[in-house]
Amino acid sequence: MKSRLSLPATLSTATLVGLLITSVWLHAQLNDTRPLSSLFPSGALLYLEASDFHKLLNEWNSSGEKKKWLASDNFGVLSESRLVQRLAQAQTEFAATADLPIEINLVDQVAGTRSAFAFYNLADLKFVYVTRLDNARAEGNPLWNKRDSFRPREVAGIPFYEKSEGDPLRTVAFASYQGWFVVSTDETRMAQTLALLAGQQSASLATERWFRDTAKEDPKTGDLRLVYNLAALLNTPQFRTYWIQRNASELKAYGSGVADLWERDYGFEEQRALVRQTPAQAASTDPALAQALRYVPRDHSLYRAWLAPGRATLRSVLQQVVLSEPTEIQDYGLYAPQVNPEAGVVGSASDLETRIDEAPFERAKQQSIDSVVNAVLAMQPVALLHVQTTTVLDDQVFVVPASEAVMVCKKADRTVLNNSIRNSAGLIKAGSLDPLALSVSDNVVTLSRLPAPETLSPVQAIADEIYAAGYNNVLEWPHYRRLFALTGQAATSPEAPPPATTPAFFSGNVRSLGDTLSRLQRATIVTQDQGSVVRDTLRYELSVR
Repeated sequence: MKSRLSLPATLSTATLVGLLITSVWLHAQLNDTRPLSSLFPSGALLYLEASDFHKLLNEWNSSGEKKKWLASDNFGVLSESRLVQRLAQAQTEFAATADLPIEINLVDQVAGTRSAFAFYNLADLKFVYVTRLDNARAEGNPLWNKRDSFRPREVAGIPFYEKSEGDPLRTVAFASYQGWFVVSTDETRMAQTLALLAGQQSASLATERWFRDTAKEDPKTGDLRLVYNLAALLNTPQFRTYWIQRNASELKAYGSGVADLWERDYGFEEQRALVRQTPAQAASTDPALAQALRYVPRDHSLYRAWLAPGRATLRSVLQQVVLSEPTEIQDYGLYAPQVNPEAGVVGSASDLETRIDEAPFERAKQQSIDSVVNAVLAMQPVALLHVQTTTVLDDQVFVVPASEAVMVCKKADRTVLNNSIRNSAGLIKAGSLDPLALSVSDNVVTLSRLPAPETLSPVQAIADEIYAAGYNNVLEWPHYRRLFALTGQAATSPEAPPPATTPAFFSGNVRSLGDTLSRLQRATIVTQDQGSVVRDTLRYELSVR
């Protein structure tokens, strides 16, 4: 039986089928829903993922915060730091290898939508970067146009380009494959990434137990996600050198962590989770913290609240509230003394009688707080609230910080606490500008140097909550700016002025950072202890541009 289809019809049908197959194939490639972490080799220390990297980069580049920060003293000091100088040197070395300036324009041109970085070696900056990038942008970026000067390689049928040069040796490798653009500073990991991208079965970051267990704690990925192998990071010299919190001993209990950041209508929300190496007992549902949070004044500048506070926390808070120490400038000799080349006499025999090894002066009032701490501990505190605020005096010059402590106790005892305060020399003086007030109501003990609040702003506690804090930037930043300006003036010493290129820490560095973040209205944090994981939820409320 002869076919009724003519030759042209047959060709049209074949063409149609071919176009359909091609369309399905392209749709599958452009809608690759594999987790990005499954495309990265195992062994990463840090993993950073963005749902739309190009969008986030554009928002940052066009933001007022970036313009202010780049012109600030804070950025100037940071750019001269050892860490940034070393990173800048490495950037220059990679640029020399690629024979291409590695600047923000290049980053923008290779920034796609779904994107992720994985860092494997911090000392040598070994990383892999994978991004979803359409062919037009991939083939139009300067790095791709330089491929003829690179050595061609191939793995799993995917061509890539690599160059290793310089002393120290730096590697730059890149590839473009089915809508993905890959950049790496390690040839071996580049090959492993392309093999995973081609669908070969191999160990990936997503299959590592620490990563899998961490990612499941926060199944909803934010606009920006950071996952880190904390147990491995703690062993790196970079962590020990640059981690400013200096709390490595506390972090040893945790094996890994994850942080997700979302853009919200009001600003940003950040959710963090620290996964314990050995699960602990979850925090009990204790109403004490909620009871303490009811005392947060509406006009606070900063509040912090702890469930089951320890001795160190109590001591720190009581020292601020009870001692009411004014802001003082501590001279730690950060700057070398100025040398006078015309001074010919450097000393005489009479100087031998001058004592240069006297013990440092210790204020007695720093030691006298212990009796107050002991009295509070005897009352068995189960929750602690610390509220701080600042006041500009009538002379419009001085800014006075003041605070109060609210303690929920099992055995509140006004007499014992009052006696411990009275017996502590120098803690209370007649005629003080901010006299200390002690009040006890049922199981709540309050020590305050604040005026009675007109209205309260009760903060709601949630299940498993062990800590909460809030900062009101709109109310307090103008006061802090004034306080930092006074602090900077007091720190200036004609005998040993700071180098002309170094701004004062508070009045220059910190104040410029605060001015950069002037759109911040309020920030809050809530911490929950769920046994196997400790969670933080942070909210950053911003004013409208």
